Amino acid sequence: MDPVITTPRLKLTLIARAERGSQELEWLHELHSDEKARWWSLMGASKTLEDTEKVIASSFPPSVPTSPANPQEIPYRIFYAVHEIQSPGSTIKFIGTITLRSLETGHKLELSPPLVPAESLSTLTVELAYQFLSAAWGKGYAGESLAAVFQACARAKVFWRPFERVYCRVIVNGGNPASLRVMRKLGVREMGIYKWTGKVWLAGGWRYEDDLYIFGKWLVGEGEDLQGTSV
Repeated sequence: MDPVITTPRLKLTLIARAERGSQELEWLHELHSDEKARWWSLMGASKTLEDTEKVIASSFPPSVPTSPANPQEIPYRIFYAVHEIQSPGSTIKFIGTITLRSLETGHKLELSPPLVPAESLSTLTVELAYQFLSAAWGKGYAGESLAAVFQACARAKVFWRPFERVYCRVIVNGGNPASLRVMRKLGVREMGIYKWTGKVWLAGGWRYEDDLYIFGKWLVGEGEDLQGTSV
């Protein structure tokens, strides 16, 4: 993956770790401590630096490369820190993160595209997540940075080997209209709505049912013309 991506207003930097005392951990703790930024996170806002370290622990690539017999077990982790370029040749300001990670074994793949068996072994499914400091909202930064990351993923065919195709899944809570607008503006296909029921503390209160909007995009390779449905 490109170590650095730039857009007219932003600079995205690929990071592989955030150790205690590092600038990267400072950035991430600022973000994870922002209650508005973490409003739709099941983990909520961090109260301490240790909270942030626990949340981000599984977000980075493994420190020791793995070579499992099954390619589907290879952990793909992409983590970009997003900065605002305040003026040409001037300072930059941290505003958020974009992450992509392959789904773990046993994850609910029914929320992914219906791949036929002959294709599934050559296809990797990753899940997208992004979050921005509340002070950076309303400026179009999410769409601008995500479009740049999608383009970078399409260029990085060597990075994705041995997979020939890469599918990106995005899950957006129906109560989050801003993220729904971002996905639709980017033209990410809306696959359907997953009717979730249960009990979880989210967005400032207990929730017992939610509409989870499932979006999908082929990052590498061309997929079938999949139709959106309710699931």
